[in-house]
Amino acid sequence: MAIELSQIATLRRVLEIFCTRHELEFADRPAIIAARELMKFADEGETDPAILEQRLDEAMQTYGERAPLASRAVASMGSSPVRHQ
Repeated sequence: MAIELSQIATLRRVLEIFCTRHELEFADRPAIIAARELMKFADEGETDPAILEQRLDEAMQTYGERAPLASRAVASMGSSPVRHQ
């Protein structure tokens, strides 16, 4: 199934929200995984931004539980409330 331009815009907005919430850049590994998950949801026909956000949060939480300890440490560094500049 091809993703339409309007769907791409929605996916980007949901990804931007996710990245902001977790203090991630688009190039960060968890953000790339999140983008892949969003594209999978779109392929399944999901278009509602609120549902996409919810499904993404659930999928990424599950991903975090499955990820090796080193990957979780890297991922959690991006979600730390304290940022050193």
